[in-house]
Amino acid sequence: MKRTLLIIFSVLLTIIVALAIVCNAIVIQASRGKCYDDIDAIPHRMYGLLLGTGRSATPSPYYDARLQAAIDLYRAGKIDSVIVSGENLYEDYYEVDSMVIALKELGVPIKMVDPYGTDTYTSLRRIGCFGRYLNSMTIISQHFHNQRAIYYGSILFDETPIAYNAKDTNIWYWDIWRLCRESLARTKAVLMSLCL
Repeated sequence: MKRTLLIIFSVLLTIIVALAIVCNAIVIQASRGKCYDDIDAIPHRMYGLLLGTGRSATPSPYYDARLQAAIDLYRAGKIDSVIVSGENLYEDYYEVDSMVIALKELGVPIKMVDPYGTDTYTSLRRIGCFGRYLNSMTIISQHFHNQRAIYYGSILFDETPIAYNAKDTNIWYWDIWRLCRESLARTKAVLMSLCL
């Protein structure tokens, strides 16, 4: 009995790992050539879609880097204004408000604020309701997140958006957390796209 359960568990685990690998490969392929590290190489777009990240008592290590990426794009003339989308639903967790305040203090114009972007898919789907933004938008986040956002863009929009990669963290425990979380999130993204 124990051996049978062990075999079943091993088979299920193998299927799950294989599925995650395939889904990750699909997301990476969909985003190929769409994510930019070089600010000089990225084409101009009217809007930068800044995706929210943790900002409660202590910002996540991605927070400042995303803000700086938006500022850099604006100052380099690569975007004209910023759309801020993130979660702003709890008293002690306010991604959007703090980002908007920081950008305004530095003179970066805000085109639109979406405080109901509770996840990447929701942010992009909600922006999709405003079709005039889609053909002239640069997504702003870290590379691992941009790849998934581009994948969502490829299934939601007629024209796949581009993305600018904010600096990543070199904190080992954040990297491990990100690898696990993102692998599952990409698997969810691909499986969800099959139902759309």
